[in-house]
Amino acid sequence: MNRTTVGGPELGGGRGAGGVLVLVDPGGAGNSPVAELLARELNPSVHLRTDDFLRVIRSGRLPPHLPEAGHQNATALAATAQAAFAYATRGYQVVVEAPAVPAALDTFRRESRTTGAALHYVALHPGPAPDDATHTLDTTALTPETTVGAVLTALTHRTHLLGW
Repeated sequence: MNRTTVGGPELGGGRGAGGVLVLVDPGGAGNSPVAELLARELNPSVHLRTDDFLRVIRSGRLPPHLPEAGHQNATALAATAQAAFAYATRGYQVVVEAPAVPAALDTFRRESRTTGAALHYVALHPGPAPDDATHTLDTTALTPETTVGAVLTALTHRTHLLGW
């Protein structure tokens, strides 16, 4: 059952389709408030945090920065992607908050390809983007509210849509 989006862009591109936005803040540019504000602008929406999928591990959890945590991190990321696209295929606009560029962004691409739901990717960056960063948004002079406006504009124009 797809639900209709009311008042705002649809990540899925129209007709009540859901989609997924992976919002990354590799340099501490403030994605937590931005992700929350974005989720409030999209309707119906879901806000997922990749860190939450690591926190639910009760036994054997490793600090995610350790090299031996690779399997754990990949599993949590896969669970995040699967949850995000489960919501998206049912008409929800999903904002996935990630503290760093997901090492396995291909996991999200694979779910997008499998489900047919759109995938957008925006990396917030305090300062000019590196030359090869086409999905990066310079947040130096932006507040969380104006950052949300810039991201919504990008979503409307589909400039940060990821291909398969």
